[in-house]
Amino acid sequence: MTAPDHGFRMRRGSPHTIAGDGDPVDVLVITPFAVTAGAGGRRPALGVLRLEGEALERFDTTANLHVRLHLPASPATAAVVTRYYTIRHIDTAAGWVDIDFVLHEAPGPGGDFARLAKVGDICGMSGPCGLGAKPAPFYLLAGDETALPAIARIAETLPVQARGKIILEIGGREDQIDFRHPAGIAVSWLYRGETAVEEQGLFTKNLAQALAEVESRRDSFVWIAGEYSAVMPLRTPLKRSHAKRSLCVPYWRAEGRFSQTSSVS
Repeated sequence: MTAPDHGFRMRRGSPHTIAGDGDPVDVLVITPFAVTAGAGGRRPALGVLRLEGEALERFDTTANLHVRLHLPASPATAAVVTRYYTIRHIDTAAGWVDIDFVLHEAPGPGGDFARLAKVGDICGMSGPCGLGAKPAPFYLLAGDETALPAIARIAETLPVQARGKIILEIGGREDQIDFRHPAGIAVSWLYRGETAVEEQGLFTKNLAQALAEVESRRDSFVWIAGEYSAVMPLRTPLKRSHAKRSLCVPYWRAEGRFSQTSSVS
């Protein structure tokens, strides 16, 4: 693929790529940052950047969902900053990837890069990394906004005969997105902004019930990601019941309020 030369473009294998170690592909922003309609305000906004690059074939796998983005130095950061993101869509023939970003009220370096990116800006990309779902007849996938891109990508690549449940907690109905999934997968949306005080923790309760239902199923695979305090208590019991048939990962850690800190912002 022949890409436009903006004066900064470098090919994979060059020792002068943004990360400096010769491994990452340098990718070029080719669309403005598009934020999902209805998102924002007190809720984390979900948006997407389309990045163009060369030699993207190794990223086109469902075994590893994520990439490292090596963000160039900015006025707020004195050096290159690395953050992990999910590839939402990829077209190796056309030479582009879509990366979803979750923007919190106080976005970090990744969120700032996405929000301020201009067509022609460059960042580095390496990987892939971060495990996806293993083959199984039954799936339980659960998470919040930060896990939504990965869960959507997993769901869209499951075999048509797959069965299971997806449980998602988001800010409100306006933040819901459409994604394909097998007919045998039931999707539950829980809206944080519409939860009464006495019902707070509804996501945790629903997830605990779903986990109890699959505890004895040897044909199930469990994939959970989200806020540290919600996810970490589940890791030990999952190791006992599902061992190599589960993945439970904290994506971010709250500091008083949902939207203050995110490992993917």
